[in-house]
Amino acid sequence: MAGIAGLAGCGGQQATNTDAGGDGASDGGDGGSTTDTDTETATPVEVSSEAQRKIQELAYITNQALPVLPLQEKLAQSFQTTDDWSVPAADSDKTQLYWPTEWLPRSGDWTAKEGGSDDRLTFAQWAVPADSQYNPWNGQNFAEGRRLLFDRFMKYNLATQSYSGYLISDWSVEGKTVTLSVREGQTWHNGDAVTATDVANQIKLDIYNGGSLGTFVAPDDKGKVSDRVTASDETTVEISLVEAANETILLSYLQPKYLVAHDGTYGEFVTALDEASSEDERSQALADLTNDTTPEPVGCGPFQFEDADSQRTLLSKYDGHPDAGNVNYAEVEYLYKPQNQGRWNSLINNETDGSATLFMPQNRLNQLPDSVQVSLIPRHWGMGLVFNFEKEPVDDVRVRKAIAHVVNRENVATNSGAGTNSKIACTYPSGLTGEFNGQIEGAWLDGVVDEFDTYGRGTAQTDKAASLLQEAGYEKQNGTWQKDGEPLSIPIKGPSGFSDWVAGANTVVSQLKDFGIQAESVMQDTSTYWGSDYSNGNFVVGLQGWASYNQSYPYFHYKWIFNSWDANNAWNLPSEFEAPVLHEQERDGETVTPATLVSELSTASQ
Repeated sequence: MAGIAGLAGCGGQQATNTDAGGDGASDGGDGGSTTDTDTETATPVEVSSEAQRKIQELAYITNQALPVLPLQEKLAQSFQTTDDWSVPAADSDKTQLYWPTEWLPRSGDWTAKEGGSDDRLTFAQWAVPADSQYNPWNGQNFAEGRRLLFDRFMKYNLATQSYSGYLISDWSVEGKTVTLSVREGQTWHNGDAVTATDVANQIKLDIYNGGSLGTFVAPDDKGKVSDRVTASDETTVEISLVEAANETILLSYLQPKYLVAHDGTYGEFVTALDEASSEDERSQALADLTNDTTPEPVGCGPFQFEDADSQRTLLSKYDGHPDAGNVNYAEVEYLYKPQNQGRWNSLINNETDGSATLFMPQNRLNQLPDSVQVSLIPRHWGMGLVFNFEKEPVDDVRVRKAIAHVVNRENVATNSGAGTNSKIACTYPSGLTGEFNGQIEGAWLDGVVDEFDTYGRGTAQTDKAASLLQEAGYEKQNGTWQKDGEPLSIPIKGPSGFSDWVAGANTVVSQLKDFGIQAESVMQDTSTYWGSDYSNGNFVVGLQGWASYNQSYPYFHYKWIFNSWDANNAWNLPSEFEAPVLHEQERDGETVTPATLVSELSTASQ
């Protein structure tokens, strides 16, 4: 990641904060550019020939059938102040975690400077503090303070794509058994020891609430969860799988979990779900869990809850935490800042000491003091075009390919990024991420990259687009592509609150118009777009993230593209596609059901 981060007050870069279903910001991306990074070699990928073939086959199907059109990949922008605080350099490997604001304090890498004037670390939060709650299964206003109140199971570094232990200090995956070891010396804020029962409860509640790990533990019968997730002793959890699964996928589901399920708080919900004798009983027990609010939590992290009012949440240092010795300040506070504008001003005016992730346009970045640095963190995600397969004309792959040939993705990323370096144009529309480190060509597509079509990353391939439209029955008359006397119309809907996405969509529309397609940017109120038009499939082309948010292993991206709720309900994706064969070992004909390959990838050895 060297070379793509710097001090914001000295020409640093930016990224954006929000994704649909993300951390709640008002923008869709980071604010980046098309600038290629300086990484000369790809991040090593350890993958078996079987898994590699399946990944490449899914990438080729995506590239040839274009169920979505990936436009750009983003690097998220994270802020740290350096006037009163000692933090790693912006391009340090230590900042490449979700998020620096929660990991750096724990590791002793975000400390108060000796002689500094600030002894309270200050961040921002989206929801009214007094209205926030700490039950993650409730789904409403899960408070920002969770980042330091609760410990995650493991660490995951996005730059090196490596896992390391934290609350789960060690683990093993052997055949159909996953074994987790709980960190010694960990206690809850009321003094109770953190035990394997707490960890097992966390996993069980997540599965009962529909968590994806349930696919591997109890895909057909939730009544078996209690027997398959158990605490074998005080510090050991055992998970029994229905069949051996890919370890990377399992760790990806386990790593980000916060340990919230204090047995004294949530044990009764676990018991009710474990002992439910019918689906009705289980549904009622789950409703009791998801309707519960926990305004004053019992946490297990390095800071404990003190109070919350209309303007801030206050946490105090918990001396009983194993990493308490790494923290040399007594308090952390989260100020109510529900809009990006307020967060920008708080960083500019030194009211806050950092931000986990936030989109800030270049003109506001230029106003930051030199003491504010910006780290860019890979998100393995970005804005793309999604097509409604029940709407003409995009149900025709030739039209989708024509659009791909016309769109200059480098220009889209540049304009979407507003002069920053956190948007990178996708080279191969394939569903694979890793533009920032050369991993797509150098690792995932190693040996087959020449088979893939770029569709013109930084140029409009209008001749190829014209041939495809002519093949589909269109002809260009008076500068406009038409069929049976009707112009080729491509309205693109999206959320107006995602300012960087709007800029990207306007660029796409301009390019399509220049080519003779009647394109239109239809930006709607953000809540209307996500809650109504998008979710109900009321669009021809829509804006959405084209990959799985926060994940790097390709399985998650292809599950999103070919077998997610969005794909099946909003995009109306067909179950079968016609696409050329890349690996004959994987399929014997051009008709393919990608979701089947995705399922097979989940159990392919790595």
